[in-house]
Amino acid sequence: MASYPAQSLFPGFFRRIIAAVIDFILIALVWFGLGLGIDFLPIPGVNSITFVALDLSKVFIVFLAFIGYFTLLEALFGWTLGKLIFQQEVVTVRGRRPTLVQALIRTLFKPLDMLLLLSPLLMSPKNQTLGDRYARTLVINRDAGVPGIIVEDRYIFSFKKIIGILLLLLSLAGLGGGFYFVKTYLPEIRSVNQAAHAHFMRLEKGKQLKNNYQAAYENASRQVREQETLEEYQQKLEGNPVLDLVLEKRNNIKFNKWIFQGKNERAAAVVYGQLENIYDLEIKLAKEENQWKFVSGQFILIGP
Repeated sequence: MASYPAQSLFPGFFRRIIAAVIDFILIALVWFGLGLGIDFLPIPGVNSITFVALDLSKVFIVFLAFIGYFTLLEALFGWTLGKLIFQQEVVTVRGRRPTLVQALIRTLFKPLDMLLLLSPLLMSPKNQTLGDRYARTLVINRDAGVPGIIVEDRYIFSFKKIIGILLLLLSLAGLGGGFYFVKTYLPEIRSVNQAAHAHFMRLEKGKQLKNNYQAAYENASRQVREQETLEEYQQKLEGNPVLDLVLEKRNNIKFNKWIFQGKNERAAAVVYGQLENIYDLEIKLAKEENQWKFVSGQFILIGP
């Protein structure tokens, strides 16, 4: 088999990137078409960070669309829409059309390749992603043959390989930052959820004790106790027509959005949720002595 010099970075790499962008735009249309957003990831703001829960059933539909689109088209035809536009084709290392299993392997590795900013593609002599390597496939120009043995000295840092290493380091730094956010804020999300539910539980017990909300008042934040006396706090709750329904169905409350502001003893959180498609909830909490304390709650009737 003949040998070839290593494939160049230009223009194949960028054509492949643009082709991938076209394909992922189609998947994004499915994502947004189902009403999903993009702020399920931590979004840094002005001294704040936001987390949004996703509808897992809708995410599963997008996942099936993603798997089906790439796997079936590449197994049946060797291309996707983006590759077809740029006259690229997926083949095995022997020049044949990939099998369904090979196409599936390529597809399953695509998220990891994207997280690594396609650095494996740049660091590979044959411009193979991780999915290509494990599926034993290549992406070639449709009018070109399958390259034979590609000669590249692994100890020589070419321009392409240097860019790949830099992208790999950048992606690892990003993944490290993402891990930090998850490790830091997932326990906080659980804590504010528990604090909100615990406050509703105290209110429920206070209602059962003939509107004696002393336990809930004493466990609320300093802001509440500084602004209202116990008597004023109880009168406000007694005059709330929504409270009875919320307390009756409090176990069905589902929180789906969390905003954290500040740090340590100046930390504050706003938790959004919904009660059986009847009310939208907005619960504000403050951190005191390393515990989340209730500040205020708002219930908004959904619909007309």
